[in-house]
Amino acid sequence: MSSGFGAFGGVGRCYKFWIEFKKCMNEAPARELCIPAKEDYMECLHHKKEFTRLNKIEDQRRHLEVNGDGGGGGGGH
Repeated sequence: MSSGFGAFGGVGRCYKFWIEFKKCMNEAPARELCIPAKEDYMECLHHKKEFTRLNKIEDQRRHLEVNGDGGGGGGGH
């Protein structure tokens, strides 16, 4: 993780976010300024925002299937 080495060699996928967060924590006059960097790092590790968005999209898709999509699902064309 923070070592910079990925599971299969090379640089870890979240290492750049860790470096940004660490740099912010060392240089920022207030920790609150580092919240966006921390959120980026945590999202890279756990994908919670991504999964939340995918779940909302899937819920909407199911809702449209049950209630009718009003346009036949033409793909936006």
